[in-house]
Amino acid sequence: MTALSSLIVGFLNILRGMSVTLANFGAPKVTVQYPRQRRRVSPRYRGMFYLKWNPEKERLNCVGCTLCAQACPTDVITMHKVGKGTDAGVDEFTMDLGRCMFCELCVEACPFDAIYMGQEYEFATYQRDQCVVTIDALAQGGSANVRLNNETLERLRREAEQKRAAKGEGHDAESKD
Repeated sequence: MTALSSLIVGFLNILRGMSVTLANFGAPKVTVQYPRQRRRVSPRYRGMFYLKWNPEKERLNCVGCTLCAQACPTDVITMHKVGKGTDAGVDEFTMDLGRCMFCELCVEACPFDAIYMGQEYEFATYQRDQCVVTIDALAQGGSANVRLNNETLERLRREAEQKRAAKGEGHDAESKD
């Protein structure tokens, strides 16, 4: 009896497996032919980094406070700060995506809402040095906006120097009297 019962149980298991196969036989295919077809990315997906452009101020939102670089656990971000106070900004901003964990800690640490993660996910490369992304690729609007950002920062720097010089001349005139 044991052999007959195990034969019946085995046959029932085969029928159960075949029923699952037949139930899924007419279901739509889920295979995506990748380069030609692309799946929709979730809105919360953490992809490529971007620096926000402020069209009113004609410059990037980043003021070079380095909080994003300090928050990064893998030391991916480097930048060069230009100016002081509210006129500050960056003219160089580099990220090494070869070491990046895409943890989004840099985005959360930024008090100026200057950095965000977009939907881009295709940045594979064969050379490690191509993983280093500069400000031209990170800034909204590309190198044209980076050039405009640098011009705006230079203009703000000159205006601040002129204000300091005017204050310095005013103080000298008062002290001579």
